[in-house]
Amino acid sequence: MLDPRNWRDPVIYEDGSGQRCKVVSTEQACDILISSWPVSYGMELLRAREIFLDVMSGSRPIAEARAAFVRAAQEADLDICAASRKG
Repeated sequence: MLDPRNWRDPVIYEDGSGQRCKVVSTEQACDILISSWPVSYGMELLRAREIFLDVMSGSRPIAEARAAFVRAAQEADLDICAASRKG
């Protein structure tokens, strides 16, 4: 059975080196933003961090974290694969 904390649809993006990365949960997305995000600034990045905390505390739906991650990735000029843009 799938972990209910996982995103319904993963986000697949291409990092700066051309490697494809698959993100399946808010916790994983949070770790990526902290440890390997290509930029350290941006309104969408800050907003995503706030939303992730709210989602992990249960005060927002999981889908909001996924959407925030996509917006932060677009702001960082990362290539989001077409199938994972919905959200």
